[in-house]
Amino acid sequence: MPIAFRLFWELFKISLLVLGGGYAIIVVADGVFARLGWTEEGELLDRLPVFQSVPGIIAAHVAVYVGSKVAGRLGAAVGVVAVALPSVAIFTAVSAGYAFLPLHSKWMVGAFTGLRAAIAGIVAAALIRGWTRSVDSAFAYAILVMSVVAIAVLDVPVPLVLLAAMVLGVAVPERRHDAAKKLNSSLLPILVFLKYGALCFGGGFVLVPMYLQDFVGPDAPFLKIDPGEFANLMALTQMTPGPIGVNGATFFGFRIAGVIGAILASAALLLPGSVALWLVLRSMDRFRDSRIVHGLMRGARPASAALMICAMRSFVSFSPVALAVSVAVAFAMVRFRPNIVLLVLTSAIVSALALV
Repeated sequence: MPIAFRLFWELFKISLLVLGGGYAIIVVADGVFARLGWTEEGELLDRLPVFQSVPGIIAAHVAVYVGSKVAGRLGAAVGVVAVALPSVAIFTAVSAGYAFLPLHSKWMVGAFTGLRAAIAGIVAAALIRGWTRSVDSAFAYAILVMSVVAIAVLDVPVPLVLLAAMVLGVAVPERRHDAAKKLNSSLLPILVFLKYGALCFGGGFVLVPMYLQDFVGPDAPFLKIDPGEFANLMALTQMTPGPIGVNGATFFGFRIAGVIGAILASAALLLPGSVALWLVLRSMDRFRDSRIVHGLMRGARPASAALMICAMRSFVSFSPVALAVSVAVAFAMVRFRPNIVLLVLTSAIVSALALV
């Protein structure tokens, strides 16, 4: 079997069968490709800080990394297509049939409450695991607090917050002990999601505040989706295969311009990060030694943690059942290595039974 076809098939299966987004995909891919001899055991997990420091979707970064190792440029391109294809296909169908889902039945309301609580717990666990890497100094804590206040209180556009954080990362000297409207045009998904892809540091969860600002609520410039519908949508992204960010891009692109919008939005989201990671992998040593790039990442990491905090806020419910589910999921994710699919499904079932 040609190596490029084998690569496509393995990544396609992982994306099709693994729920929970990029963090779940990288764990599964690490074991699969180690068994195939394409990577070392733990190699992909060791590269997670690099994947989080480059804009884009973590699952796509995994595809570019492994694909370039086994089949060069062709492998990288084939890998990204394989990761995105199940997500785009399935969530295009979900988007088309969304209006027919029985979202207001008491069972569905309870299940979605549990799903949102599980997502809040998963985001919290991701924050806890990566906290010391993203927020490792007084400067990082300052960026984190300023970013949360800017996004959550002052409603500053997310791209401006990220850009300001990266500029500060370059401009502020580093102490050595701290360093270690519905439109008919299909052009909109390309422009908006290229921006998302270029500013997505740390995986699909950090896109949630950007989606909130651009697509959710009466003041949003596009679509003006109801906040409750958006929360249910984000829960659905966890329950369908593929990266969470791509699922969201597919849904919003479909709402804007139908099937072509879904395809273009997903492709635009994946393009900047995939190209950026390819360039990074080709010049890893120079990337690590560059003071400017180091400064950009120094500002981007705590700002990304702030985006994850703001994303988690949209999923948190303050009912006793939802809070208990969120805490239990976060504890399980940090303390153990559970099956994310079973964890999310269990959360939905428990919440539905408890709230009905």
